Amino acid sequence: MTAVAAAWDLVARAWLVLVAWYGLRRPARLRYLGSTGHPLRLIRGAIVPAGRHFALALAFLPRQRRLEASLVFLICKALDAFEDLSVDRAAARAGVTAAADYLTGRSARPPRGDGLRATRESDRLEALLAARLPLFRVALEAMPAPAAQRSRALIDRIADGMVRQSPDRRRYADDVLGAAVAYAAEVAAPGEPPPAIACRAAGRALQLANDMRDAATERDRAIALYQALPELPLVPRLLRWLAAGAGRGTRAAATLVVVTTCAFYLRHIDHPVPPRLRHPIRAALAAAWSRRAYLATVAALEHVLRDALAQAAGLGSTPRGLDPELPDGTSDPVASAATLVALAMDLVHAVPTGRLDAATPEPPGKAIAIADYLLFAAVDRLTDTGPATITRVAELLEQLAAPADTAALARSTALTELAAEVG
Repeated sequence: MTAVAAAWDLVARAWLVLVAWYGLRRPARLRYLGSTGHPLRLIRGAIVPAGRHFALALAFLPRQRRLEASLVFLICKALDAFEDLSVDRAAARAGVTAAADYLTGRSARPPRGDGLRATRESDRLEALLAARLPLFRVALEAMPAPAAQRSRALIDRIADGMVRQSPDRRRYADDVLGAAVAYAAEVAAPGEPPPAIACRAAGRALQLANDMRDAATERDRAIALYQALPELPLVPRLLRWLAAGAGRGTRAAATLVVVTTCAFYLRHIDHPVPPRLRHPIRAALAAAWSRRAYLATVAALEHVLRDALAQAAGLGSTPRGLDPELPDGTSDPVASAATLVALAMDLVHAVPTGRLDAATPEPPGKAIAIADYLLFAAVDRLTDTGPATITRVAELLEQLAAPADTAALARSTALTELAAEVG
């Protein structure tokens, strides 16, 4: 019976992938979703128009994980409705808090969703989901206890992040989408602590992609893009961690999400997308079929992100690998910081020798600015590790800066300051 169930689930996943692909550009059936009284019918009918490519990724997951992830995603969309569509900030805070209290069982009465302002079709769908919280609560209560507990904890954390709404979009992403990525990693590989910094980087990359999509001005779009640059090189670390124990469906789902997101950023940097990453569904199917193909896709992501960063800095391809050689057992914060320092040093070494002044062409100055930005981002990764890492960081800087002479080192303000701090 187990083999039959597994075979049937494989057929179901293949069918759901086709349905999700077919429904990517189709409008939501709002009348049907507003009239159905069955939680599972609501989830199945809403997930594709609400999730689009994310729903396509969820279709690859095994049944129980697929149901849990779909339910939690739609609940997050309902919380989004209270946050984004309420008449003012006070109403948004009250709505998000009341929704979280109701879904987690602290309140018996759901918040009213009829005061939300919806203009776009996506807004109308989110408002409808906010009005259907009772069905989501029924679905939550029907889940196995560990999944329900995990889901309620995420709802609380995301609602808290939405209520606080940090003005720094990166910090906001840490509280909301970063928490969602860490939750997804926990569902994908139960019992294995995920790399927290890579989860945070993925959450920031997803949030800033949303900000770029919704930006009102070109300046806002450029700010979001440059905030995302230090996060992108760290995202493939999450995929490398996942490879150790992930099943075929999980590999495919993660590949689809990351490839789609990275291709979005590559297009905004005007960097060519390599053949392996041009077709996310094909990459996801290859990742499901073969672990070797999955790791080849991860390597392609690392390579193209390194080159894209160099292009954003106005330089050609960077000559070295993405990660420096680090001893086994290196902590996640130090390893993540090392990735950013190595990329920054690539940019520093690529800048032509000679004095930089007002007459210097733009590309070298732009490269130095991005190198500084990467180095400050590396320091940010180490803020929670305490003074014990200072010696390790000093060794790392000495190792990475060794090929540079004094003049080359001085071309990076951040690197000079960091070397002085830890030296």
